[in-house]
Amino acid sequence: MKCVRADRLAAELNQDLSPFEARQWERHLESCADCRNEMERLLTSLDDFDPALEEVQPEDGFTQAILDRLDPYVPGEQPQAAETPDSAPKRIDWKKRSVDILKKVTIVVAGLAVAISLGTFVSPTFADYVKSIFSNSKDVDQGIKEAVKQGFSKQLDLGVTDQGITLKIKEVLADTLRVAVMCEAIDQNGNKIDFDMLKLGERKNRLEEFVLKDKNGTPLIKPEEAGWGWTMRKEGEYIMIRQELTGLTATGRELPDELTAEVHWAKLDGKEGSWKLSVPIDMAEAKRATKSVAVNQQYTSSQGLKIDFKKVDFAPSATLLSLETQLTPEVRERQKQIMKQNGLSEEMNPGPGGFQSFQLSRAIQEYKIAYELVDEQGKVVAAGDDGLLRDRDLSIEKNTIVNGITGTGTDEVMQLWHTFVPMSGDRKLTFRLHSVYTNELANFSAKLKPAQLQQKPVQAEDQGTRLTFSNFAMKTDPAETKIGNQTVSGTGGVIELQAELAKDVVALDIWQVKDETGKEYDALLQKTSTRNADGTVSQQGVLVIPQLEKEPKELTVTYKAVQKQHRDVKWEVPIVAKP
Repeated sequence: MKCVRADRLAAELNQDLSPFEARQWERHLESCADCRNEMERLLTSLDDFDPALEEVQPEDGFTQAILDRLDPYVPGEQPQAAETPDSAPKRIDWKKRSVDILKKVTIVVAGLAVAISLGTFVSPTFADYVKSIFSNSKDVDQGIKEAVKQGFSKQLDLGVTDQGITLKIKEVLADTLRVAVMCEAIDQNGNKIDFDMLKLGERKNRLEEFVLKDKNGTPLIKPEEAGWGWTMRKEGEYIMIRQELTGLTATGRELPDELTAEVHWAKLDGKEGSWKLSVPIDMAEAKRATKSVAVNQQYTSSQGLKIDFKKVDFAPSATLLSLETQLTPEVRERQKQIMKQNGLSEEMNPGPGGFQSFQLSRAIQEYKIAYELVDEQGKVVAAGDDGLLRDRDLSIEKNTIVNGITGTGTDEVMQLWHTFVPMSGDRKLTFRLHSVYTNELANFSAKLKPAQLQQKPVQAEDQGTRLTFSNFAMKTDPAETKIGNQTVSGTGGVIELQAELAKDVVALDIWQVKDETGKEYDALLQKTSTRNADGTVSQQGVLVIPQLEKEPKELTVTYKAVQKQHRDVKWEVPIVAKP
């Protein structure tokens, strides 16, 4: 071999390298053909080992008997990688054969034999070798895949049988922001059961409970903590059950070192029964791998929004920012006066005024923000944008991860919890406020004659916003159809629309139409947005009126609120970890 780093090959096979050195070695293999060839040769030579050392399946009952005596597994022991997922090394083909290494060079003792029979034994050095269900799922977010690379997942083969159906937990992942398990179910003929939970007219599978408990059996999350419940999603032939720990970590609640994840299915493949499994989890290493950086910096915008940047948590599967927002007393009082003048309630629940009044009241009280995280070179590595969640054309959102609820609070104070891709806690980052969003009441109205729109488009103006309504169509086929520049599904009336929004305006909201008889209909704007060179926004799309059953003679179109984006903010906060 010509490579001067070839001496590390033997150390890698013997697991003598530190996790950091192992990662460096794997990077080197990507670019060094000599080392790759030598690694292939050594892997091939292992095929000639004595077959007596090959894995032997334990007798029935042996695995469970030993499992009952084992300590909980440790999700990971490798420090978090400094690089972001974009720069992480790609999987190399020769790693697919590493399972054979584990079988042929490891002395088989009872504990390790059970670990292998439960699933390939995972050590951080060989984490990339393992065929993880999480990392091979196309729908799993990048943070989970990065946590798998860091060794915070474990392949299992725990099973329980009832009604001729066997439920298995195949893999578990855990860190300080989430716990997830991958399940499969097999019938008595060996066929995998479809976990599709959304088939119309039937509910063949029912998960009764997924709960995390401490060593005393106390649930980690209380039932009354609304919005903190588990979620489920089908992942190919498996189903992933996930419990986010975002709220716990964001609010500083101490996670125990030992957890048990309990899974209870009450119905599988249409059969009522009871399938219960428990997975012990050692959280100590995950807690050590999470770095919490206190920030505690405040800023008040000219719109009267007070922002309190609390802290950042750098975990293996995600980066969590915790902020708090609150209006100044003066702005809050002004809000109350506006709502009183317009007959709106301050309650954040639908009341006697109906759903539209509730929407308007909520819009007036909502203040949202957008911000960026930039590195030392000024490159934006992540960005959050609560204001434009419904408009991906304009949103600056980047490298975000959906991990449970994004915040909680009242009309007085909001706690914001935003999660992004994993980042190193040692990386020098800066929080940069991008904009503040507010909503204002609008008083727009335009009368249209649908039959004449194609020949005579109607133009209207509202506070600097110019709108053009053209072409009306009654859609009677519920199948998807291209109308204007939008794909529309369902039935109802459709009006094509072009809008040039006034300065600072980024959205027109709460649309409604009224026909010549006075009957009112809710409408939805489907649009494509474009940011112009001067910063203003152009929108082209269609106004869909789903409940409209026939073409009216006349329509009065209104929208009740406009959203404004305020860029007159200037606030940067360095995120500095204490040595």
